Amino acid sequence: MQQLNKRGMYPGALLFTGKKKVEEIKITVFDFDADSLNEREIKNLNELPDFKQGAKISWLNITGLHDIKTIEKIGEIFGIHPLVLEDILNVQHSPKIDNYEDYLFIVAKMIDLDPLQQLNIEQVSFILGKNYLITFQEDEEDLFEVIRQRLRENLGRLRKSGSDYLMYRLLDAIVDNYFLLLDNLDKRIEKMEDKIFLDPDRASITSLHILRKELTRLRRAVYPLRDVIFSLEKEREAFIKKTTYMFLRDLGDHLKHFVDSIDQHRDAMNGLFDVYLSHSSFRINEVIKFLTVISSIFIPLTFIAGVYGMNFKTEASKWNMPELTWALGYPFVILFMLIVALGMILYFKKKKWL
Repeated sequence: MQQLNKRGMYPGALLFTGKKKVEEIKITVFDFDADSLNEREIKNLNELPDFKQGAKISWLNITGLHDIKTIEKIGEIFGIHPLVLEDILNVQHSPKIDNYEDYLFIVAKMIDLDPLQQLNIEQVSFILGKNYLITFQEDEEDLFEVIRQRLRENLGRLRKSGSDYLMYRLLDAIVDNYFLLLDNLDKRIEKMEDKIFLDPDRASITSLHILRKELTRLRRAVYPLRDVIFSLEKEREAFIKKTTYMFLRDLGDHLKHFVDSIDQHRDAMNGLFDVYLSHSSFRINEVIKFLTVISSIFIPLTFIAGVYGMNFKTEASKWNMPELTWALGYPFVILFMLIVALGMILYFKKKKWL
């Protein structure tokens, strides 16, 4: 992984650890209050200082993190600490919250499914100031279009509230999508349960293992965010208004429910592994029992065949295998062997071994 290249570098050294997902960094701004909205794309970074101290609420969304010089310049304009910029560019970072003098720094994970139904996890970083919010993300595709549309149409309380409420709504959009993922996982787990109980095979255990790994990745990406939200609830400084506390508390409850559901699914996965192993053991036992029964039937038959395979001449003594001179000696032995085999089968069935 690319972050291994940071070995030996000084603290705050900037290194992008993700993949380039857009050709150029794109900066869009929503500058608004209750009565007006200005939405535009910023081409000149020299325009950014106007949004730091403006009278309106400003939401700056930066898409693309591969241009380190641009990210560094944005950091200089808004007074973002180099350690924060380092965490923004380290897209493998776990969700976290840091409190600085002029802003709050929050890392969250935006998660959706790729065309192969595998988890696609993208880091979203938030810089929350008194009258501005900056979001950093790797790709243009996000979950925030519904928030943008509500800003454009002046729906709800978005344009009437501060940057803290806007950040809450963006986090809420991320968390709401977690539950859509959970519904998808529920359906996959139900199909897996039916497959495991009815007709488990090698492909089932492979799919089960992949699904359990996805649950582990999902929990690792979401669980720390719960602590972040709980920390936001306790934030008593100017960045979070009292009117936003109740919304953050509700968001924390949603995350707690989600994490509990993930834990339940992981327990269900472990239970399915146990069921698969039990079913495999049962099938092995059935095969071993069948082979044991066959072996048990043929042991006396092999003994009889072995006895009549001995070469004692009847001319030397009348007691030396007189059956060899009987006209019906061969049919008699075959019949006797069949009787022994059938007798053993009936005995096994009486004992319920078959």
